[in-house]
Amino acid sequence: MLESEVLSALIATIYDAAIDPELWPQVLEGIRDFICGCAANFYWQDVSKENAGIFYCVGIDQSFLDSYFQTYTRLNPLYPAAAFFTPGDVFGADAVLSRQDLLQTRFYNEWMRPQGMVDSICANLEKSVGSVAALAVIRGERDGPVDDEAKRRLRLVVPHMIRASSIGHVVAEHMKGKAVLTDTLDRLAAGVLLVDAAGRTVFANAVAGQLLNAGRLLRNGPAGLAATDVAANRALQRALGSLGRSEAAFDTVGTAILLSSERTNAGSRMCCRSHPARVRNPRLAIPPSLPSSCARLPSTFPPRWRPSRGSTS
Repeated sequence: MLESEVLSALIATIYDAAIDPELWPQVLEGIRDFICGCAANFYWQDVSKENAGIFYCVGIDQSFLDSYFQTYTRLNPLYPAAAFFTPGDVFGADAVLSRQDLLQTRFYNEWMRPQGMVDSICANLEKSVGSVAALAVIRGERDGPVDDEAKRRLRLVVPHMIRASSIGHVVAEHMKGKAVLTDTLDRLAAGVLLVDAAGRTVFANAVAGQLLNAGRLLRNGPAGLAATDVAANRALQRALGSLGRSEAAFDTVGTAILLSSERTNAGSRMCCRSHPARVRNPRLAIPPSLPSSCARLPSTFPPRWRPSRGSTS
């Protein structure tokens, strides 16, 4: 296969991994093979050499990874000097110390040589005041020391790794925010449903999920969300239908709908209240007509969690 074809496929996988982190080992395998090495890792290292960590790694046995963090992170002769290279610059170990000096170190003789490693090529992807995130490809005995061709090839890959890691940060923050919101809604005593303009359920918190699964008051039918009680369903469909109106016509107070005339053991009746959800920034990746319906459930669905004083959960 032509180099351009291999590189194109590798770049595509890099950007896929920014969205799906489980693909990073596959990316590292591709980079390792493209550069011609025996191992590759995506890691972070403190400038102080006291701490280090691996995001993803291929080609290094777990026992050697463990020994690196336990002993050899402080003996790695490439640091702290390697942390001061500008992100995106590709450099070999010889940019920090001569090969002759490298061969005399404990790090080489006790950690690299037993694994058949002879050299490494690196690029910093991101730096902070006290640490650096970097990509490294380690060359084995059959690959030989780092040469100009290896550096040229890594320079083709690094810009995409930097962009992908930035995309990954954005995606991770988005997913983190989404997870926090979902977890918060799951802890409510009331059921919360989000439905689109067609009445289809796009989100249900834990309590609402129980209610829908029971199918006694509300259910997801072929035409969307529906109430089992005839009168309640008419009111619900009218409320959902009103969501197609302009924003100015929305009832900001919401519509209360009695789901059942039966009383619970506590003596209360079960009802829901629908509220339109307004999207103020149409550039956001959210459907512009995303309404919501909050169903207040009977006390038979108790809250699963209550925050204690000082809780940060």
